[in-house]
Amino acid sequence: MDAALSELKRSAALHPEQGGLCNRLLDRAMRVGMTTKRAPLPLPASPPSLSIVCCSIKPEIEARFRAEVARTFADWPGLELRILNDARSLAEAYNRGAEAARGDWLVFCHDDIRFLRDDFAARLARAMQRFDVLGPAGATHLVGPAALWGGPRTGRAQVSYPTPDGRVVATLCGVGAEHEPAEALDGLFIAVKRRVWQDVQFDAARFDAFHLYDIDFSLSCQRRGFAVGVAQDLHLLHDSTGNFDERWSVYADRFVRKHNLVVGPAHPNPTCGLILDAADGIPALYDALNAA
Repeated sequence: MDAALSELKRSAALHPEQGGLCNRLLDRAMRVGMTTKRAPLPLPASPPSLSIVCCSIKPEIEARFRAEVARTFADWPGLELRILNDARSLAEAYNRGAEAARGDWLVFCHDDIRFLRDDFAARLARAMQRFDVLGPAGATHLVGPAALWGGPRTGRAQVSYPTPDGRVVATLCGVGAEHEPAEALDGLFIAVKRRVWQDVQFDAARFDAFHLYDIDFSLSCQRRGFAVGVAQDLHLLHDSTGNFDERWSVYADRFVRKHNLVVGPAHPNPTCGLILDAADGIPALYDALNAA
C-alpha cells in the first residue's frame, strides 16, 4: 500500500471541491500503477446468459464494436450481440432489442466504446452478483438531469476519452468504493437483469429521441426498489463526452417533471483528468487508485 496515494485519496474524498487534489491523486496513482501488478480476475465457470443490445448507424464504428465484443467476451458462453441500425430513439430500440434478446442479463451500451481491461467480462460478472442494474458511471445521489450534474461530491466515474491529437485522457469524478450503490447511471454502458427490465422498461413515449433515457431508466429502477450501483472497475474508453444542446434541455425538463426532481446547481467542472500518450496503463492507474 502506498502511503502517499492513500493520503491523497482520503483528502480528495473529504474535499471533493478541491480540483488540485484530484489531479495529484491521478498522477500519484499512475506512478504507483506503473510499478504494481494486479492479477486478472477469472471469469466464473457458469456466468449468467448475457445479451448485448446496441444501436449503430456507422459501419466502421459497428465493425470496431463487434471486434471489441468478440475479444472481450470470447470466453462468455452463449453471448448474444444484437445491433440495431434503425432506432427511432434509444429507448424504443433498446426495448425492441431486449424483447427479442434471449439473455437473463441485458447490456445496453453505446457503439463508440472500447473495453480497456482484459478481465472486463470477469469484473462484469462479479458486479452482477451484487447489483440488479449497474454501470461504470453514475450518481450516488441525483441532484440534476445528468449523472455527473453534482460533480465529485455525488458523481462516480472512471472513464477515459481519446483526444484529438491521438492521446488519451483518464478522467475521474468522485472518490468512492469500486462498487457503490447509486441512484442513476450514465447510458454509455448499463447492465440489467432481464426481469428488472421487464418490470421497468425504457420510457419510449416520453424520451423519444436520444437524451435522458438512461438516467430515467436507472432512476426508475432504483425507485422501484432494485439494487442500482456503479462498478467503477469496468473501465471503458468512450469516443464521446456527450451533447448538452437545446434538444437535450427539452428532455431534461421532461425528466425533472416526471420525477419531481429538486435540481441543484450544475457543477462547472465535474471531472479531472490525466493526459497519457496511450491507453495501456489506464487500468493499472485505476487499480492503484481503487486499492489505496
